[in-house]
Order: sequence, then C-alpha cells, then structure tokens
Amino acid sequence: MESKATADDLTSLAASFPLLVYDHGEQPDNSQTLLSVADGSSHIYRVSELQNCRCLETPRGLVFIADTSSLQCSLWNPQTGEKIPLPALDKPLPEYCRCLLSDTICSPDCLVLINDLTQPELLFCHVRGGSEWISQTYDVGLHVIPGSPEPPTKRYICNMAAVQGKFYFMEAPDEVGVFSFVQDPEPRLEMTSFAAPSPDYSSGAPQDANLHYLLESSQELFLVSLFFPGCKFDRVEEVCTYRMDFSKQQWCEVIELGDRAFLLGPHSFAASCPAGEHGLKMGCVYFAFDLFGNSDNFQVFDLVEDTRELIRPGQDIPLLAREPFWMVPACP
Repeated sequence: MESKATADDLTSLAASFPLLVYDHGEQPDNSQTLLSVADGSSHIYRVSELQNCRCLETPRGLVFIADTSSLQCSLWNPQTGEKIPLPALDKPLPEYCRCLLSDTICSPDCLVLINDLTQPELLFCHVRGGSEWISQTYDVGLHVIPGSPEPPTKRYICNMAAVQGKFYFMEAPDEVGVFSFVQDPEPRLEMTSFAAPSPDYSSGAPQDANLHYLLESSQELFLVSLFFPGCKFDRVEEVCTYRMDFSKQQWCEVIELGDRAFLLGPHSFAASCPAGEHGLKMGCVYFAFDLFGNSDNFQVFDLVEDTRELIRPGQDIPLLAREPFWMVPACP
C-alpha cells in the first residue's frame, strides 16, 4: 500500500517505525519514499530535515543534522519532531562518516561521535552543555597491500558500536579496541584495547568473503557476520551472531535473539530493535544493503529456522541520491 503526503515531519508515521528511507534527492520534488518493513506500507514524503542538510542516522533512533550553509547542528527525533541543539561545526562533514551516541540522551555524559570513514579522525561533543566540537586523530597502524608499489596508508576505523558510554571497534582480528571519554585536563577520547580471539566461525565460506557489523543491544556488545559464497557479494550464504562476554573477553555465538531484531545497512550501520513491539520477526537479522547499488530489496534472516527471505518493495523506487538507510525507533 502506498500513500502520498506533503508533510514535512514524520510524527504521523511514529507507529510504523522502523523505516527504510529511500532518498530521491533534488529530483523530481525533493521527496523520500519511506517503507515500513513491519507491514510493507510505503509513504512518499517531503521531509524538511532532509533538505539542504547532511543527515546521519544513529542506532539509537535520533538523527544528526548539520545545515549545509550555516553548519548549525542538532539531534532530531523523527517520531516526535523534537530537536536538541548542538554546537555548530567549524567545517563541513566528511563525505563518508557515521554518527554514534555513547548513551541515551537522558544521560548528562552522552557524547555525539562523528567517525570519519576515510581517514583516522574523530569529532565529538557532549549532548548537554557541550560548547564546541573536539577533533581528535588516532593511530591503529598502517594498511599495506602485499606486492603493491603504493606506499602504506594509515588505517582507519569503519566499524564501531557504542555500549554503556564506550565506543568499541575491531582493531585487529583478535583484538577489540575501546574509546573512553577522559578529561585530563582537556577532554579527549582515550584508546585502549583487549585481546579477544576471533569467533570460531561455523561457516564454510572463505574468510575474506564476509561483512562484519558491531552493535549494541540491551547494553551488550554484539558482532554479526555475513558470509558470501565464492567471494560473490550478490547472495548471503550464512549469518552468525556473537555476544561479547567481557568477563572472559571472548565472543560467544548466539542463535536465540529473543524478542529483538537486528537491522543492518550501509557504512557499517547496525541497530537493535524490540521485535514484537514494532511488528518485526523475532530473532531475525534484517539486511538492507546492496553492495552493487542496483537493487532496493532487503533480506531477512531467521537465525533459529535458518531461513532467508528476499523482500522487494511493493512499487518501483525512483532513482536514489544515496543508499537506502534505516530510521529506527528512538531509545527511551
């Protein structure tokens, strides 16, 4: 079912979240197609927050907005229309970046983190009382291509999750890195790490033919691995999920997700959502990322039943300005 609207807010669709957003950019009418994965309904809107702004979705449901002219920033709740002002940026955002919140916005210590996906640089500020953005570089070694005449380049983090005030990332195959906020005396993010052997993957797929996602769920750290047969990224062969046991510092395979679903998208976006409350299939992984950019389909993997479902939108989606992205229910 498709509906058309000219509304500039999404509050009327609050009950339909999570949404897959297909942004059509400036043509033909600055509109977006919003697909509810719960009931398959789609809605065409012209959302003012997506006009003349850089918008970065977050796993906690709020959307980071930066005006492209003034560089003024805010956090926007699409379900309520509420906006929380943030300091203005000194320069435009990187072309490719992610946004994470260290905690719920109710926490006085909640940080907004912008992770540059093209170079080792972070940008952060406090949600409450932050007077400015702080830029910080980091060093996780060099990326070397064997046999290549090109000189080594600095490695950067592209996969990160926020859990209980800290930011976790995969520093190396058997290492988990952690960014923690400290102030000694100037505010900065302190980088540490701990050894955590890579999971013993049950998949028979080649280890270089996979995607890994980190995410927070119920204040725990999870890893989701998607395996592709024969290095062909047009079909997922197997999905495995793991929970970090911090007491043992090891990844433990999880099949039963209980009443929740995991939502995965482009640029390492990953979020957890209560399934029953939002009409999703319990214990499933929703994967909405076409690596070739020629499909609007998404896939649903049932971890218990070991099944895979390919879902196509009920109508043709016009040309997109960016890859489809998730808007998830805001955390309380």
